[in-house]
Amino acid sequence: MKTPLLLVAGMVAMMVTSSKGQGVDNTVKEGARGAAVVDAVVDRIRSRCIFSDDRLFLRRAAYVTSRDGANTDTYRPGYNGGIWQIDETMFESTRTCPAVISSACNAINGTLGVKWTDVTWSDLRKPLYSGVAAALYTLLQLNGQGMPGNVTEQAEVWATMYGGQADTFTNAASLVTAVDCEDKMDLVFILDSSGSVSPSDFQLMLRFAADVVDVMDVSPDVVRVADVVYSSSVSVQFDFNDYTGKDDLRSKILATYKINGGTNTASGINKTSEILFSTSSAVGARSDAKKVAVLVTDGRSSSLSQTVAAATALKDKGTTVFAVGVGGYRLAELQGVASEPICSHVFTLQDFSVIQSILTEIQKSACEARTVITPDKPDGGDLGTQANEKTSETKVPESHQTLEAVVTCGILDIYVSTTDPKPGPAVYENKYQASDESPAVLTVTDTLPEGTPVYITVVGTRLPESVAQLRNCTDYGWTLGIVEKKNVTVTCAENGVPRPCTKDDIKKAGLCDGEEEVDKPFDNPCTEENLDNGIMRHPYPYDSTKFLQCDLSGNVYVTSCPNGVVFNTESRECGFTAPGGGIGGSVSDTGSDAPDTSGPGGQVNVSSLPSGHANPCTTQALRKREYYHTYTPDKKKFIQCDEWGYAWVKPCSSTTEWSQTDYTCTHTAVSTTPKCNAPGEFLANPCDPATYYQCDSGRIPQKRRCPGGLYFKLSISGCDYDSNPLPSTC
Repeated sequence: MKTPLLLVAGMVAMMVTSSKGQGVDNTVKEGARGAAVVDAVVDRIRSRCIFSDDRLFLRRAAYVTSRDGANTDTYRPGYNGGIWQIDETMFESTRTCPAVISSACNAINGTLGVKWTDVTWSDLRKPLYSGVAAALYTLLQLNGQGMPGNVTEQAEVWATMYGGQADTFTNAASLVTAVDCEDKMDLVFILDSSGSVSPSDFQLMLRFAADVVDVMDVSPDVVRVADVVYSSSVSVQFDFNDYTGKDDLRSKILATYKINGGTNTASGINKTSEILFSTSSAVGARSDAKKVAVLVTDGRSSSLSQTVAAATALKDKGTTVFAVGVGGYRLAELQGVASEPICSHVFTLQDFSVIQSILTEIQKSACEARTVITPDKPDGGDLGTQANEKTSETKVPESHQTLEAVVTCGILDIYVSTTDPKPGPAVYENKYQASDESPAVLTVTDTLPEGTPVYITVVGTRLPESVAQLRNCTDYGWTLGIVEKKNVTVTCAENGVPRPCTKDDIKKAGLCDGEEEVDKPFDNPCTEENLDNGIMRHPYPYDSTKFLQCDLSGNVYVTSCPNGVVFNTESRECGFTAPGGGIGGSVSDTGSDAPDTSGPGGQVNVSSLPSGHANPCTTQALRKREYYHTYTPDKKKFIQCDEWGYAWVKPCSSTTEWSQTDYTCTHTAVSTTPKCNAPGEFLANPCDPATYYQCDSGRIPQKRRCPGGLYFKLSISGCDYDSNPLPSTC
């Protein structure tokens, strides 16, 4: 009898999920709409230097004009203006590329491969073309003048372009560009203090730096800030450990002293790299925080080559660098200092009096800065109860290295691009997926030249709670980093004679080539009709020991039966013993896959609903993502739904009670969070006039902050200037 033998030499990887087919680009898909599409269009226009200094105008205009294409008449018959609603006469005024927009037309041709003079109005039904037309028409209206930075002045530009009311723009624009700054970040200001900067301009620079951090969560655990000033010499005014409260930090920034001298920019950058972003914990820099540096200078440095070399070393440490040039700046120097894409990391101004015009843009750019992955610094984090999205950047590693994503207790959808700075479902070149015990190796880097910039967006989702508890999952997290390639040599032999390996050999040995699993197509059986009829399990067409499990949101999961058991297509349960023996049994829809209800020490902390209590985890509720509900018998408990429609009673802590309004357990004091009556509603925050609440699709109030210096006004459902804001009533 011949005895097959499988020999594996080297290091064996777990299953690797490979890229699925060709990339996606919804920016050139007719009729595409939505925030992700608009963000991708605006990022592309800015990063390609077509209209990089729009001061967030294009993003605001898309929302104000068509709600990012969500308005039902956006793509109406006979009208081709697209998301930005560019009328035919507006479009025709750009198509000849007059002198004032000729450089932008050249950039469109050179970076997008589009000859604008050949474009027709009907092409604007594609979001990218509508956005480019809006950019060109805006540049025509500005006629060589810069775009103002504040919303009020931008509203006048918009009203002139569209013939609308400026208030329409003002009321809605600030909402779409609100700054969300909750990621860990170590932020350094590198401020030019040379003799060419007057004392009054230096104070404007300091106020700008203080205002930048005003919207950030300055605290030891989230955003830490340091300050460097330079001239001929360098002074580290304070490091990341010195000031961890916002008020204290702001006061210290405004009290920064000026040191006159030359403009040794290289020395200021080197000091930042060597001291503040060193591995020493004495200055408070954190290995798991993204590094951001904002350089503000008014002139040419004493050495262009040394400045660029210093900035390159700083960026090689994983730091995102923004360069702000004021007055007599040298553009080539700013471009050499800034991170890629250069056009979205360089800001230029004529003088310090207008530095506040880039405030919101710098705030948003810094808070959304990508984590830079280096060989000794991976990216990663915890998986929250809602989907997590994070964008990183890196460079194609050396030939013996590759990028690998690993997740525990969850699933990662990974979008990769070498051209778009924020890939995602709307735009990507390659897509990968990682799951428990199945890391993803980003093989796209194997085909690119070493050093090529790569942008990666990871969307992480927890496993449904019932599945996670079945697998004893407690550590919900992920990492993405540069690792050594795993060289594997597989040899098959029968009676000592080598032969080619078959797929059965690989499968029987417990190995998997991954691509076979990923590329097998099947239709999603989790249709609305099946969900309404309670049909949640379906046969997996390629393996009888697996089945397709639906959740009530219509997502499908390939799930394995217990070892040695096959799926019965009639009973829709795992229960027949597989050929060759194995363990029998069944998996029912009502009990055997329920979560383990024992907590630490065996104490029961989760239970099912008592008999007679209605289950609120209906199909309709889960489709609205309403996962948490009041438990009427006990206000110190609440009901949590899992993705399968099971309801679990969970306790609040001993000092809190469940609040359906706040959607969490709160202390027994009266809640100050207002109640949502309808999705999309805006509500004032009685405790802080600089913040407000916006109701999401599940009527859950989400707290938002107005841009620096603005206050929420309920009368306009937006943020505006107010010299006498309402005091807190809390």
